[in-house]
Amino acid sequence: MDSITSALANLAADKGGIYGSLVYIRSEMAKKNGALKEFREYGGIRILRRLLQQVNPKITSLVLSILGDYSMNTECCEELLNYGILKDLSFIMKNINVDSIHYRIFRLIANLAKSETHIPTMYKHNIHSITIQILSNTDSDITKYTAIRALRKIWENSSKIGCSEMLKLQAVKIISDSLKSECKEIVMAVLRAQTAILYRVLELKHAKNSLETVVQILGNSEQKSIDNICILMRLLPEQPLVSKIIYAMCKIRDALGYLHQSRLILHITEILKKEDNHYLTLSMCLLLQCPLNRIRFVGIQDWQSLFLGLITSTNHTYIDIAINTLPHFQYCKVTIKKMVEKGLIPMLIKLLSLYVKTNKMPHMCPLEMKAKSIDSSTFVSCASPTATYEHDASPVWTPPKDDNIATDSHSPYYSPVCESFDIESVNADDSKSDISDFEEKDDEILELSSLDDAAVCKIIQFLTHVMYIEKVVLLMADKYVWETILDYMQYIENGHNNSNALKILEFITREVLNLNSILTDELILTTHRRLCRPIHELDLCNYCMIRNKLGMRIIENAQSFSSKFGEGIMTGIMDEPDTPDIKLKLKILVSVHVPIVIQSDPKLLILLLSRYKVYYILCNIIKDEQSPMFDDAIGALIALFNKVKITFKKSEIQYCETRDCHKSIVQKETTVTLKLDDGTLINANKSLLSLKSPMFEAMFRSGGFKEAYQNTIRLNDITTNCNIEKILWNTSGTYQYVE
Repeated sequence: MDSITSALANLAADKGGIYGSLVYIRSEMAKKNGALKEFREYGGIRILRRLLQQVNPKITSLVLSILGDYSMNTECCEELLNYGILKDLSFIMKNINVDSIHYRIFRLIANLAKSETHIPTMYKHNIHSITIQILSNTDSDITKYTAIRALRKIWENSSKIGCSEMLKLQAVKIISDSLKSECKEIVMAVLRAQTAILYRVLELKHAKNSLETVVQILGNSEQKSIDNICILMRLLPEQPLVSKIIYAMCKIRDALGYLHQSRLILHITEILKKEDNHYLTLSMCLLLQCPLNRIRFVGIQDWQSLFLGLITSTNHTYIDIAINTLPHFQYCKVTIKKMVEKGLIPMLIKLLSLYVKTNKMPHMCPLEMKAKSIDSSTFVSCASPTATYEHDASPVWTPPKDDNIATDSHSPYYSPVCESFDIESVNADDSKSDISDFEEKDDEILELSSLDDAAVCKIIQFLTHVMYIEKVVLLMADKYVWETILDYMQYIENGHNNSNALKILEFITREVLNLNSILTDELILTTHRRLCRPIHELDLCNYCMIRNKLGMRIIENAQSFSSKFGEGIMTGIMDEPDTPDIKLKLKILVSVHVPIVIQSDPKLLILLLSRYKVYYILCNIIKDEQSPMFDDAIGALIALFNKVKITFKKSEIQYCETRDCHKSIVQKETTVTLKLDDGTLINANKSLLSLKSPMFEAMFRSGGFKEAYQNTIRLNDITTNCNIEKILWNTSGTYQYVE
């Protein structure tokens, strides 16, 4: 024979030498590139399929070997199916019990199973059930290896119904039983099969199949599950694939309780104490979602360090899954206290702070919005024009030009803030390795760039739920914690979660034991500066209005100030002598806080105002515009005026109608100084002068004279000898010499 064509012709003619022709074809197809094309063109499949019907095991084995090589080509697989090869394979497996034939059939089945379209035909001819039966009865290692591989490939492309059918036949159990084999190749094949099986049921999201798969892998009794877990753990150092199998089992929520009886959590923690293992770390966190596993976990020595180490890790995947696991502990008071003692709260606040710095919105109020900004055209700043303010610096109050300021204690007109936002800112064919597609999936090992919104929401929610624990509330009364929560409320556009952040601050302010920290760290004042002093007018800017409401709610719920304990602390501070700087500063802090936070207890407010001279202290503060508490004292006074119903009407504006000058004239009861020729200064009332004298009326109200805008007016050719007292008395009814 000099070619594949002549060999096939000899086989078709059935002239003898069948074995030699088949050997020649197999060797030529292995070493000659064009042999496959020549084989197909001459109808090699049809000829070899006829030979499969012979009873000679040697011929059948050789034909299956050639077809196994042939099936590594996708187009050839389709041709084999079109010729009905699966029907022939089913017949051979049922009637010929020869290992050399079986393992070649399984190799061919694995190659055919790489396409989903071929799987229904395999189920139709019961290829899966016959393979399972042979695997359970054979003692041949090569047959076991190829059978496990074939079943794995069928499972990878099976539907929910197909997987359910294989589970009914105990396919997973029979495959897993081979894990005890001494043959390393079989053990590796079992691990690959278990990995593919578990990831497939996770993809299909079939709860019943998922749980049954875990039960068949570990065994249907507690002792069997313990033994099988021990086997997997012994294999772990040499077979890293075991950690993926454990992780896949832990991802099945319905199996978490079943995994508890295998004591898997104990094995995992023992390994993690010695070395880092990504999949086992994720598996531990998933197991902790089950209360039975949590009970067993907290009985382990140094469990706090093991779990909290994930939160402080640089691996954001660990942080994320630890944060998602944390809420499962929140209703166990003893467990939470132990974690708090190990520094849980500072860890969470640090994560929240980093998230805010990374994701803060530079412009929460849109730049193009039509809201009227409170800027220098309406207000004159009390600060130096060259002063710059960092994020943590106290905002600068800018009073309006008009002296008749609005008196709403939290109105945008009385205490606007001009804030600047910091911009942070394997395939079945033998031509490739026998690695499963599921075995190569490493999506879970990729590190995230930062915490996602869901994890941060869980942090806020967790802190809200554990605030009922006394130790937690006291730890949260810290300036860094307070500032971080405010940053989150102010700079993160996540309105649905602001309610939980608000609850945290309310918990802190309600606890009377936190009063000293609230005073000395200026927590209420910080809230007032940052939330209650808007950038825009409230009726024009929705964001400023929401922020103002949040700040007001925090301040109004500061019940610790109105309590008997709070009253005792504040009156005790005010009773101290003024000499030491520290005690004087505390008095100033109490004075600034009192009008803002005590809105529902007028008796206490009056007591502090009258007996302890709070109002006097506030007035002394505002006499010095350079005082660091100047802005806060102004806010306190406005809040006080609002509480005691002291109001001032806003000035009315009248525009000049007789001339097209568009100058506004402020009509208000003010005085003017008249300067005579001899230097005498006389104060008189502008309005009364205008009422009695047409000259003064024209001067002050027409808008055409510069004297209307001057506070001092010179009267030429008039001295005190001109009987000016009588003139002024007749015109204004009041006047006063200025010494």
